[in-house]
Amino acid sequence: MEIGEWQELRYASHALRGMSLCVVVLTAVGCSSEKPKQEFTVPKALCGVSVPVDALSRLLLASGKRLALERNGSLDDGSEVCTLTVDGDTVLDVSGERITAGDSARNILRSRLSIQDQKSADSNSIAYADNAAVSLIKCRGANVEEEDISILIKVLKPARPDESAMEELIQGYTASLKEKRPCKAM
Repeated sequence: MEIGEWQELRYASHALRGMSLCVVVLTAVGCSSEKPKQEFTVPKALCGVSVPVDALSRLLLASGKRLALERNGSLDDGSEVCTLTVDGDTVLDVSGERITAGDSARNILRSRLSIQDQKSADSNSIAYADNAAVSLIKCRGANVEEEDISILIKVLKPARPDESAMEELIQGYTASLKEKRPCKAM
């Protein structure tokens, strides 16, 4: 083989390697550009209380196949917890309990989850951050034991923190719970 032929063969070999690498890179980029997909159905209620589905969806994983919801206890009996899992990972907890009147939503969020940077809504009956929120429903009046109902919602990794979605979720959940008249006489 002459030197000229050898150089042409070497050039062709480098060109083929470069094209192969280009094909591999393009294939990898093509595969990774597929959007993650929520294959599960986002629930319309948590703990038997209607929720804004869009807000809940923005907090849950961007992708996943199987969603499960487990409910323990009852607010009528004093406390309840609902745990939402996606593909076996706990991603959201909702807890509700009857408490002695007088605490604030901001204090509950600060003392239970150590969240200092928080915002308030609904005349300070709601406190929220990007990964958790608390609301208080004040139970007062004739034939009602004076107490508050505290609702705590928190997202856990790998779920997605989102401040506006959390505010929308806690406000919607609280409004739906109030419609159920949870302050009935014990």
